[in-house]
Amino acid sequence: MATQTIDTGHEDLIHDVAYDFYGKRLATCSSDQRIKVWEYNVKTNIWETVDTWKAHDCSILKVTWAHPEFGQVLASCSFDRSVRIWEEQENEPRNSGRRFVLRARIQDSLKYIQDIEFAPNVLGLKLAACAADGIVRIYEFIEVNDLESYTCIEEFEINPGNLTKEVEGHSCISWCPSRFNTAMMVIGCGKEAKIFRQDGQNKWQAYEVLPGHEDTVHDVSWAPTMGRLVSYQLIATASKDQHVRIYKITSDRIRYHAELLCSFRDHNVEVWRVEWNVTGTILSSSGDDGKVRLWKASHNGEWKCMSVLSYDRQSESSEI
Repeated sequence: MATQTIDTGHEDLIHDVAYDFYGKRLATCSSDQRIKVWEYNVKTNIWETVDTWKAHDCSILKVTWAHPEFGQVLASCSFDRSVRIWEEQENEPRNSGRRFVLRARIQDSLKYIQDIEFAPNVLGLKLAACAADGIVRIYEFIEVNDLESYTCIEEFEINPGNLTKEVEGHSCISWCPSRFNTAMMVIGCGKEAKIFRQDGQNKWQAYEVLPGHEDTVHDVSWAPTMGRLVSYQLIATASKDQHVRIYKITSDRIRYHAELLCSFRDHNVEVWRVEWNVTGTILSSSGDDGKVRLWKASHNGEWKCMSVLSYDRQSESSEI
């Protein structure tokens, strides 16, 4: 598997890298308070910068793309306790610093924002943000052409009455991308990961717990279903306990069931990120070992590591 090094030009630690829906663009954010947007040039096989700008007043922790049906829209969050919404202006020159315009500055939290993610496009233009105080807020943008107008339609605590210093500051979120299911999300907070969905009064509540975590859950990722049978869902987690875990979510029309499908400790260090491909058939994980591991299920449903990518461009592959 070929690798390509990108000289980002960031002046400090890069906290997040996010591909757009088609995988042709990516955004990077850093402690240098800047966001950079890149676009892949098919002719030259090079990632070229679209624009770079100062986006926050502190380190930027996460950046995420909205679905392209809403335009070229980005959201970012930072230690400055704000979520900011950016929209591309195609009439502005590339690399002018004016290509992406600030449309909304949201600052409702008393603590810094740990994670953000746009909802599936079938739910409209909605954004979930979880803060270090264990509160999740869901914002809705009614008019796509007026991103300055938004409403906080829901606010709930992840662990009501159980916020401790251990839990505070460690939260992560991922929406269920399936258009055939009710609105759901998986949220990690402290040593727990739970599935949240709305109750009979349309209030978000915690239901199923993803078992087995022995330390802080750093990241969660709900898999798309377009490349698999939709009779079940898959969720992956990354944990401080050095494990990558994959869960199988099934439903009997009354309740959902979370089953630990497999658990891997191949990184042998803290695992920080997990992410599915667009079809939900390949999982990538990264940890403190400086390696990205790719996981895929064999024909008999057994998940195995199919490839290991390291920063020094060396890779190890195995057929499954």
